[in-house]
Amino acid sequence: MKISRSAFTKYGHDCSLDRLPEEHEYDTIPKKGVINKIRRWIIRMCVVSESSKMYTQHLRSFGAIYKERQRQVLNYNFRIHPFSKLNLILAMIQLVLIFLKVGATSLIFVLFEMKKAFVHRTPFRLFELLLNILFAIALILNFFTGYYDEPNQEVVLKGRKIATQYLKTFFLIDLVVVIPRRLLYLLVWYLDMRTVQLFHCFEFLIVIRFYKYFKFCAEVLNINYYKYMVALVVICSLFYWHITCCLLMFFRLYLSSKKYNLMFVHARTIQSSFISEMARSYPEIRTLISAYYRGSLIIYNSSYGNDLPSTEAEILLIWFGWYLSSLFFIYILALIMEIMKGQTSAAHKYVEMERQLKDYMRHKQLPMLMRSRILTYYEFRFQKSYFREAEILETISEQLRQEINMHACRKLVENVIFFRNLPINLLVRIISCLRIEVYLVNDMIIKANTPGTSMYFISTGTVAVYTKSGKEICHLEDGSHFGEIALIIKDTLRTASVIAVEVSEIYRLDQKDFVKAINPYPDLLANIQHIAAERMEVASMLDEYNKKEHTAKRS
Repeated sequence: MKISRSAFTKYGHDCSLDRLPEEHEYDTIPKKGVINKIRRWIIRMCVVSESSKMYTQHLRSFGAIYKERQRQVLNYNFRIHPFSKLNLILAMIQLVLIFLKVGATSLIFVLFEMKKAFVHRTPFRLFELLLNILFAIALILNFFTGYYDEPNQEVVLKGRKIATQYLKTFFLIDLVVVIPRRLLYLLVWYLDMRTVQLFHCFEFLIVIRFYKYFKFCAEVLNINYYKYMVALVVICSLFYWHITCCLLMFFRLYLSSKKYNLMFVHARTIQSSFISEMARSYPEIRTLISAYYRGSLIIYNSSYGNDLPSTEAEILLIWFGWYLSSLFFIYILALIMEIMKGQTSAAHKYVEMERQLKDYMRHKQLPMLMRSRILTYYEFRFQKSYFREAEILETISEQLRQEINMHACRKLVENVIFFRNLPINLLVRIISCLRIEVYLVNDMIIKANTPGTSMYFISTGTVAVYTKSGKEICHLEDGSHFGEIALIIKDTLRTASVIAVEVSEIYRLDQKDFVKAINPYPDLLANIQHIAAERMEVASMLDEYNKKEHTAKRS
């Protein structure tokens, strides 16, 4: 297994191999020198993270993660993997930048007419310039960040495909955000500044990107579904209220034939002496309170303020604000209903089942270690979505059931050498006989010197192989198989013990099913017998060597 020893230690397996290869992905880079250390650190940040096995179905074992790292390092050096630590850090930074950008841009729309407002001062301009520079860097990095292709179920790291996908999706939104406001004023100096401001309304589309990054971070950080949905509702509501209030004030000024007094604040908006004092000291605060007051009246369909609309365009604006706010409230109510009615979904059925399981374990007074192992098993088995597989398979035809089994075992068929070049009829028969089993860390899969009646295929995960004397000799990972001796020789004893190193998904093939399937193919049977004989010989030699070494040490 080509993963660092510390990776297994985190999951409870104390590896006893003397020489376990570490960081093979980075062998092309020398270890000495500050620059080389920085290069290795950057690569470690850009390649797929070990934690990705917890939140994605694409990479569910250390073996699959290692192969993905190898593919990236050998072929795509200057790429950021979508499941890497660096991509997570960039997503979190983007969340903060978008939050600041939306707030700053909205304030500019409200305070644009106030020439002495803080949005026209040098510190705020430098802050706005810094945001544009950071968004420009993010835009460039997006051309080097891979993406997960859901239909093909693969991670795309090829530069041309990344660029094409980015140009078709979020490039224009990011580009509008990057263009400096002051530069646009210089380029279109012959237009009214209010008209130039209209162009920057498209900046608020960056909220779409905020939702994408927020969802990604919630998945990676394993945030509870309820907490994620509640946070999404709160953030969406704040964004909508802030943006809409600011834009409505700007558009009413833009469309109205009258000149509104931005310093005017309705008496009902100032309730406390503290706010009143702040409003007198800082005119911008009075303007913002006025904008929030007038905008809130329209958002909540209450009124449109003391000043009646003076033009048809302004009346249309108020009507549009009412209509859009109604749609938004319907969307928020739908999200709230989804949260409250979530128990009908598979994910929430799993939560309910998990709660019942905890009550059961508490009733049986099981030890904490056993409770933790049981919960780990359920989480890996169901992937946090409850379903009744047996009942689902019973409702479909035999043909569809075979197709589902073939599709579910496609990676197994691709990785396991045992299955390569098999006739399709035999492959279908063997796969239909496979029985899936999930083993937790340090679970005993087979034990030496015990009767064997089954062969095992590793779908995802890693197992450790021990001799009869207890010496750890190797690790087997995705695509490996073991226990084939039991299929060939009846009533034989296991020559080695196999223990799970990480949570592993393994398919079991029983001897009686194998005999029925293999009888029409004597050549394949002879090949398997040859492999089994070689493994028996190697295991016997290793066990004999370990016994002699142990005897020599004692003497």
